[in-house]
Parts: sequence; structure tokens; C-alpha cells
Amino acid sequence: MTGVMLSCLWGNVAHAGTGDDAAGAAPATPAAAPAPQDAGGPLQDIVVTAQRRSQKLQDVGIAITAFNGAQMHQLGFTSSTDLAKMAPNVAISTSFGGQTSQFTMRGVTQSDYNDHVESVIAVYVDDTYIAMQQGQMFGLFDVDHVEILKGPQGTLFGRNATGGVVNYLTKRPTDRFDGYLDATYGSYNNVRLEGGVGGALVEGVRGRLSGFYERYDGYIKNTYPEQTYVPAAYQAGLGKNSLPGAGSDLGGVKGNWALRGQIEADLGPKTQLWISATYNTSVASTGPYQNKATVAVLDSAGNIINAIDAAPNQTCQGIQNGQCVHMAYSPYAGTTRPVAGGDFYGYRDPDGNGPLTASDYTFGNANTFTNWGFSAKLTSDLGFATLTSISDFKHFDKDFSLDLEAGPENQFVWHNVANEKTFSQELRLNGKSGGLTWVTGGYFLYVLNHSASGLGALPESTYSFPAFDQPRVVKLDTKSYSAFAQVEYAVKSNLSLIGGVRVSREVKDYDFQVLLVTPTTGLDPYHWNYSPTISFPGFSQDLYQGHLANTLWSWKGQIDWHPAEKVLIYAGVTQGAKSGSFNAGGPPLAVSAIPYKPERLISYEAGIKSTWFDRRLRFNAAGFYYDYKNYQAAQWLGASTLIINADAYIYGGEAELAATPVNNLDMSVNLGYQTNKVKNVPVGGQLLDRQVTFAPHWTLSGLLRYSVPKPVAGGKMAFQIDGSYQSSSFQNLNNFSANKMPGWGIMNLKLDWTAPDPRWQVSVFARNVLNSWYQTGGFDLSAICGCNEVAVGKPRWIGGQVRYSFR
Repeated sequence: MTGVMLSCLWGNVAHAGTGDDAAGAAPATPAAAPAPQDAGGPLQDIVVTAQRRSQKLQDVGIAITAFNGAQMHQLGFTSSTDLAKMAPNVAISTSFGGQTSQFTMRGVTQSDYNDHVESVIAVYVDDTYIAMQQGQMFGLFDVDHVEILKGPQGTLFGRNATGGVVNYLTKRPTDRFDGYLDATYGSYNNVRLEGGVGGALVEGVRGRLSGFYERYDGYIKNTYPEQTYVPAAYQAGLGKNSLPGAGSDLGGVKGNWALRGQIEADLGPKTQLWISATYNTSVASTGPYQNKATVAVLDSAGNIINAIDAAPNQTCQGIQNGQCVHMAYSPYAGTTRPVAGGDFYGYRDPDGNGPLTASDYTFGNANTFTNWGFSAKLTSDLGFATLTSISDFKHFDKDFSLDLEAGPENQFVWHNVANEKTFSQELRLNGKSGGLTWVTGGYFLYVLNHSASGLGALPESTYSFPAFDQPRVVKLDTKSYSAFAQVEYAVKSNLSLIGGVRVSREVKDYDFQVLLVTPTTGLDPYHWNYSPTISFPGFSQDLYQGHLANTLWSWKGQIDWHPAEKVLIYAGVTQGAKSGSFNAGGPPLAVSAIPYKPERLISYEAGIKSTWFDRRLRFNAAGFYYDYKNYQAAQWLGASTLIINADAYIYGGEAELAATPVNNLDMSVNLGYQTNKVKNVPVGGQLLDRQVTFAPHWTLSGLLRYSVPKPVAGGKMAFQIDGSYQSSSFQNLNNFSANKMPGWGIMNLKLDWTAPDPRWQVSVFARNVLNSWYQTGGFDLSAICGCNEVAVGKPRWIGGQVRYSFR
């Protein structure tokens, strides 16, 4: 029983950072830089800026899970999305085999991965908004702390914060010279280097330079072309693929590196200017999907009403009214598959989506992503208030591809390229007078997105066309203007009222067309061909030009009550909103189906935050009910996504417990539950209620960390076990049987040793120590290849780490 309990106590933690003295000294108005969060213990307070001013976490009436830099280092976080596994009611939705990821909070998600579509969970870095979905996934380095704010946050955090906010705050320059170097080597030839250094440059001017580099080999072994796992009698049906480099292992990163430079200057006794420049580039394998054989189930009218896993003895291409039927994309005549339990081409994954596959269109350095940008923050104390000005420019370039059917057949490939530029400007005033604390300001955002994504067929493919490209070409120009204000009034010393409102005007101009390109010469199998084009009904679509202008309202009303010292009870109603936009699905797409309406979410929430037993135990909990109007529900329809508007509701709760029950033992456990329903979703010619995607009903995570009280080899040693669990969820709003991802759990182990000279620390770790192969995403292609694409998490990962800190 003890062993079972220990394996279930995975880690949270909405706690970290400086102790009471530092947090208590934090000003009511925003600090020029986040307070250093160096401590890693679970019951240290963290200073957050969730209400656009510095406050202790336990004093903020918002459900927040937070991690400081020391905790993220202890937990082995290396990617921006790693923290989802340790926060209740937070999950990740994925595309490109996990190379594109975004957050899901309390069932609020967006599963359209077209690059012009923005997430409903707003991600910020140093108070600057990341509009592009791909930009939400980046390497973590030199981070001060992260705040995960749940529930609508649009009043103070700009746009598209319907479901919540994830705010990353990097380490800022200080007058004190300090820095660190960190080197890791692990499984799959994983090399990771990270470092940062900063301090005073001249009097009144501080700087910091930091960066990281990482690479690792593919963790999915690809046997193509030597072994295809297709019987010799059916090899000819696979088509041919003689592209140089094809057949590489999947999941590897050839190189991912980033640099960040910061300058902070005192322009006067009450004015500071902070400037930051960042650059990041990543080169990775083709999207690491695997093939799972599936069967489409049709009604008498030919509508797909379900997709099921192909049993080992299954031979039907498709099933209609209980009978085998022929499917249009099958290369073989008749109604049966060439291999029982295989896809349309006779391929059967050799180990059931384990670490072995055979896939033809796979390359070790196919997918590249680059982003760079500049930010500037001016903070000035005006006496009656603090003025904050934040300016930001970001640029993103993306070039991704994948083998659509994720098998040895040469059927279709998928290309996705995008270029996006964003500029934002925020002006904010914070003030405090007696019992009234207030913030007001304005915000402008400009986003210009050019992207193209869609199907292609290579020469000698199994499709009837010898070769083609079918890019869906998008240009979206977005301008967003908003004004906001929020006040908090202390009615009594232990009772406060909070109210806020934001009004936004969002204007979008959209160009969209689908090309069909059949080049006769100069075919580039790795990139898009845009000419010569032909007009072909059902395969191409004429230029569509659309315009939307939405006025959106976000507001908040809340009461905070402190019935006792270190106990906060809060209750409130909040509205979040996200503007309408445009679809970019495959043809034929009805003109009336291209635009969709704004969505609105009203949240009813109550919670408690409490600290007990002389700060040895912390317990936070919250319950919520979401009323969703015109939820932008994304459906995967075979080879494209279509967003429709549908009403929905979500309700649930979460609890976080952190404790130091005895000296040298820290523990924490988080539990989250949510359930939801999207109403009247069109499925197979019917309107049915469905569950949202990538939203497990249950999440559980926890941590146990024991510090050995006596010196070990003259230094300090600590043992740690942490892990997480998610119940099953769907990767498709249709909720078909084959699209349900089973629940999964992973466990991690770590041993830290700090040398007698505390500047040196050595660690060894084993992540996913039980080597669980668990599904993280996928797409339903049961009618196209008799298969689904399946993405899996990383396998067991063992390694060692050396860290040197100096100051």
C-alpha cells in the first residue's frame, strides 16, 4: 500500500520563491522586474503579477499554479509545455506528433492547428503576448518563474485569455554579478547546455545574457526501406519513394538553440527602462507519427458515424450496415484489406505504436522553426500612480511536414509553412489610495499571418494523379484595440470587492484560396509548388475575401474574504470572449462555412487558499462552472479542420496540497476534475452532444522529496520521486471510438548531490522510469488510409546533469 501511495503522489506546485520577508516587501504597484525566486521548497511563497501588481500567491483570489526556476530545475522541465503535467486540470493538445503543442485548461481548448488560428489559452513571456500557436512551444532557460492562471483573464491580460493565461517571467539583470552553467547528457545521445550571466555594466545599467542548446536522436526507430512489415505480395501496392534521406528515425531534434540579451537602465531615481532581444531556431525530424489501423463505420447514406480500431482479424475496408464495403482511397478493388488487421496497403505496425515503425516520407532535419523579437518596458513612478509602457515585436517562420498515413506507403504528404509578424503596445497606470487599488490602460495588437498548408502527392505515389500539391493559402490581417480598468476596494481589513472591465474592438481581413498544382517539371518534393495551377472542382477553390469587425466585452466581479490569518475565501463571476475568425479547410468548403462567430464564456468560481501549522501545510481548492456561448468547436473531417459555433458547458474542481510533515521531507499532490458537453455537434448527419478534445476528466500529479539530514561525501543529497496521471480523452470532437486516447501515468526519479562547495551540483535522473508508451495526439484518417496517425510521448529517458553557479 505504501508503494502504491508513493507512486500516486506526484508533484505540483503552486508555490515556490522567496520567503515572507521578501514577499511582504513587494510593492503594491508593479516592480520594474520580477522578484528573484531562488528557493525550491514547496512551501516558499512566490510573488506573482496575476493582477498586474506584485502580490504573494496566497493573497490572490485566482486559481494559480506557479513554479519558480529552482522547482523547474528539480522537476526537469526543459520545454514550455512540460509544466502541464504537474498542474491540475491542465493538459496539452498536439499536432505534428507533439512538435506543435498548446495548453488546455479546465476543458477549454482549441484544436484547429492552422497557423492563423489563435489559442484560447493566452501565453505571455515577460508580459508580451505570443499570438502564433507554434510560438507557445519553446525551450525553457534562465526563467525566474511561471504563473498558470485558470479561468477567464481577459480583463487584465488582453485578448484570447478565455480559458486562462500562462505567463513566463525570465530572470532579470541585477546589480549583483551572478550566473550559472548547466550541462546534461542523456538517452538518445541527448546533449543539453544552458547558461546565463548578468550584473552591473556601469552605474545604473545592468545586463544579462543567457541561452541554451539541445539535440537528441530519434526515439522511434524507423526500419524503412529495409523492412516495411508488408508481405512481399503487396509490396508493389506501396508505390515508390526514392527521395534521398527518406526513412530517418522519428522524434529527434538536430539542433535547438536560443539566445536572450537584456539591458536594464535607470533613467532617473523613479524610472527604469528594460530592453530584451531574443532569437531561437529549431531543426527537428518530420512529424513523429505512427500508423494505427482503423475502420470507418458508415450509415446507409454513406456518412461516417464511427471509427474503430482494426481488430487482428479485421479484413473490411469499411463497414456499412454490418457489411464490408469498398473505400474510395483503397488501392485494391473489392471490399477487403490485403492483410487482416492492417491498413489499406497491408501495413501493420510491428509493436503497436511502440518504439518501432516503418514510414517512407521521414527526414531527420525536415521541420524548422525560427523566431526572433524585441521587447521594451518602461516603468516610471509618477507619484499618484506607476506608469508602465510595454512595446513588443515578434517574428515567426515555420516549415513543417509529415507523412500523412505514417506508414511505408507512398500515398500523401502534408506540408505547412507560415510567416507571422506581431506588434503590440500596452500603456498601463497602477495606483493605490487608502483602501482603493486600481489599474487602467489601453492595448493595441497587430498580427499579420501568411501561411499555406495541405496535401501533396509525390511522383510514383499510389494516388491516381502522378504528383500534385494542394496548398490552402491564407493571409490574415488582424488589428485589436482595447481599453481596460480594474479596481479593488477594501471594505474592511479582511474584506475586499473587485470589479473590472475590458472592451475590445477587433478587425480582421482574410484572403483564402485552395490551389491544385500539377507540375510537369521542376517538382520539389520537399516544398510547395504554386504553379502551374489548374481548376478542378472539389480539389481547388477560388479566392475568398472576408472582413470581420467584432466588439468584445470581458468583465469581472469578485469578493475576497480573509476569515482568519493566512486563509482567503473568494467567489466571483467573470466573462471572457474571443473574436470570430475564418476557416481554412480543404475543398469543397461552402462560402457560408468559412467565417465563424465570436465565443463567450461566463465563469462562476469559488475557492479557498490557506496555510496551516506554522507554514508546514498549504491547501488550495477551487470549484467552477463555465457557461459557453458559441464555443468555437474544431472538428477534424478526414483531411482538414472545420470550426463551428456550438453552445457548451464545463464544470469541475481542483485541489492542491503541499506539506512538510517532518523535517527534510517535502510533498505535494494535485487533483483536478472536469466534465463538459458540447451541444448539437453535426456527426454523421445527426446533431449529437460531444466532449471537447484533449480534456481528461481527471488529472493527478505529485511530488515527494527527501533531503538526507547528514552530509554524504561531504555534501548534501536529496532523493525525489514525482509523476503525473491523466484519464482518457478524445483527440477528435466526433468522439469516435478509435479516437479515444487511453489514460496514462508516468513516474520520474531524481537524485541530487550538492558539493561542499555549493556552487557545484550533480544530478542523475530517470524520466518515465516505467517506460510507458502513451498517446498524446493523433488524427482520424480511417477513410483515407484505413488508419489513424498516432503521436506518443517520450520513452524512458535516463541521464546526468552538472550545474555550476557563481556570483
